Amino acid sequence: MSQIQNLLTLALQATTIAKGEIMSHYGQNVSVEWKPDNTPVTIADRNAEQAVRDFFAKETPGFGFIGEEFGRTDPQAEYQWILDPIDGTKSFVRGVPLFGTILGLYQAGTPLLGIIALPALNSVLHASQGAGAWVDGVRVNTSKVSRLEESTVLSGTINTMEARGYGEAFARVRKSAQLYRGWGDCYGYYLVACGRAEVMVDPVVSIWDISAMPVIFAEAGGQFSEISGNTRLLDDSGHIIAGPEGYTGVATNGILHSAVLSKFS
Repeated sequence: MSQIQNLLTLALQATTIAKGEIMSHYGQNVSVEWKPDNTPVTIADRNAEQAVRDFFAKETPGFGFIGEEFGRTDPQAEYQWILDPIDGTKSFVRGVPLFGTILGLYQAGTPLLGIIALPALNSVLHASQGAGAWVDGVRVNTSKVSRLEESTVLSGTINTMEARGYGEAFARVRKSAQLYRGWGDCYGYYLVACGRAEVMVDPVVSIWDISAMPVIFAEAGGQFSEISGNTRLLDDSGHIIAGPEGYTGVATNGILHSAVLSKFS
């Protein structure tokens, strides 16, 4: 087994560990705190991240780690795990099952593997460099829809899209589509990678929200970038290259990528 596949096995184990922590609190009326960036956090987010950190500290010593809840360790390390323990905490606290754990691994800024695990739906999407994208043991690919007019477009909240100045541009995208739905967070990316939708747009995200997406979409036959067209999340030294307000995210089946980006220009 190759090194990447060995690391993928560990990564899948880590998301299973996170799932145990998360689901022990799901539907339990957990208390919610609000962080300075106006995003919620719960004991489930923190416990899941700590459990994954502890696991990787033992299994991959010398690797760096970037997590939403507890920040960055060993930023100089060649390999960097990047984790969002619960992407979609707002859904989690309301008992909506469309949240997930996002985990990515980078080597000198190059994505090696990515996972979107959906604990409440008992489904895992994973991809690794050169080995394809898989959901629950079945290989998946993005759709072959070639016209925006026949596509399904997804996003999170329209309010944030408008607040970030993308309201008119995104209106052009969604009004061109056959169907628009607000299935956001990692669930939207999961659907596009599996060929169940064609476009997912995020107006603002952090590194941990999208760390898995470059390799997942490359392996599923789609495309991932920022709205600007930038495709890199880390530079060759592993430094985060987001602008002052974070990243944006656009995932498509690949065929429609340039058409979607053109709506924002």
